Amino acid sequence: MVLVVAAGVLTYSIVTAHDDLENVTPATYLLSSYTSLNFVDGAGGEHEGWLLLGLKGAPVIILSHGYDSNRSELLALGTILRENHFNVYLFNYSGPKAKERYSNLGVRQAADLMQAVEVVTKQPGINPNRVGLFGASVGGYASLVAAMHSPKVKALAMDTIYGRPDQQLEARINRLLGGSSPLFLFLAKAEFHLLTAWAKPYPVRENLSVLQGMPKLFISGRDSPSLAGITEELYNLSPKPKSLLVLEHSQSGLASGSEKKEYINQVINFFLKNLSLRAD
Repeated sequence: MVLVVAAGVLTYSIVTAHDDLENVTPATYLLSSYTSLNFVDGAGGEHEGWLLLGLKGAPVIILSHGYDSNRSELLALGTILRENHFNVYLFNYSGPKAKERYSNLGVRQAADLMQAVEVVTKQPGINPNRVGLFGASVGGYASLVAAMHSPKVKALAMDTIYGRPDQQLEARINRLLGGSSPLFLFLAKAEFHLLTAWAKPYPVRENLSVLQGMPKLFISGRDSPSLAGITEELYNLSPKPKSLLVLEHSQSGLASGSEKKEYINQVINFFLKNLSLRAD
């Protein structure tokens, strides 16, 4: 009984965790060419977003933050992408006006991201037919699923992803506890499936073939060993064109300085190579 209660409490804390504290905003970077762009999801919840305005008619790159994070974490990357003339959209998966109480660790976020793609490509000055996606952890899973469903997505970069939401749950438990028993994981996953029974996971592994012809960058962070292995497995199973970048730290673990600068440069070079700025 003690294990059941402990697994339930930990699972609940994982699926309800979110970070609303935005440490930086576009004003921090002295950006003037941006606008607030919010959208409403299928459940009627509102998501706050920033649209950084680049070259008129250029594609938009949508940046999806990771677990227990928010849009501000990706603003440094977004600012440099915008300096390279891309339009960039960053939004929050959770927030004061979001209606979903529990995170299912990717399924709802994928639906939110697909809605964001539709909203942002209707904005003036945005190429409506070519979108780039970048996401980390939960945002990476959402980006992978959205790329499978939206013909507008032409380039995809993902950091430390997974094929099933319960793999993210297991990784979070192991990180919090420094490892756990098979029985505890079984109980926690059972609780997770009960809490998120309404959300049917996408068959990611089975549908990788639909990404044939789309340039894909997989980023594997050694600071998340279990998810690094899954990321590299999905890379191996994915069709070409694709590339794999193996780093010591995933996006959420990056410190400021040379490591973060190199990370950002790798992502920017991927999009410059694979997402043309030209208007259609």
